[in-house]
Parts: sequence; C-alpha cells; structure tokens
Amino acid sequence: MYRETIIVQLLTAVFILLIAGCATLPKDFDRPESYALTDTENTAFGKTQAKERASHPGKSGFHLLGNGLDAFVARAVLSSHAERSIDVQYYLYHNDLVGRLFTDLLLKAADRGVRGRLLVD
Repeated sequence: MYRETIIVQLLTAVFILLIAGCATLPKDFDRPESYALTDTENTAFGKTQAKERASHPGKSGFHLLGNGLDAFVARAVLSSHAERSIDVQYYLYHNDLVGRLFTDLLLKAADRGVRGRLLVD
C-alpha cells in the first residue's frame, strides 16, 4: 500500500511538471519597442567619452576588465553615476549577493529617473 501511494504521488508530480512545462507566456500584453538612447553627449560620461574619442581617433574605446571584481566595480560606478539610461546584458543573473547588489544599484538609478533596460540572455 505504501509503495503504491509513493508511485501515485511521483506520477502525479511528473504529470504536473510536464503540464507546467507546456505552458506559454501570454501574448496579449503591451510590448513597446525600445531603443538605446543616442543623444547622450550632454551627460558627464558622454562628455568624458567625447574627449577620449577625439584623442584616440579610429579606436573602439573597448577596455578589457581582467576579473569579476573589476567588472562589478565598473558596473557599480557606472550605475551609480548614470544620468539618462542604463542598458545591461547578462548571460547569467542570479539571486545571489552580486545579483542583489546590482539589482539594488539599478533600482536606485531608476529612482533617480534613469531609464533601465535589462536583457538576460
């Protein structure tokens, strides 16, 4: 009897998981198109970058960050000083210490009126 109960419970759980896996997201919600802002020359960062671009013509402005700590500090500083928008793309975004800290920085920027867009790939 006990074994049969366990089997029925397991089959029920598997069935529920299979049905939930077939669920789709609703398609009847507003999805406005959103684009990166291009008129950022009047922000503090935009002015700094304009000077850098002028002194390094033909260069990309790409700067490799050597480790995760450097990358997080760069994101934290840029988020804390953002004036108009923040566009972030992540491959992995977890509910861990770093994820919560960065989410807090994004929310604080939004409270300052900064437009935020987060793409999790």
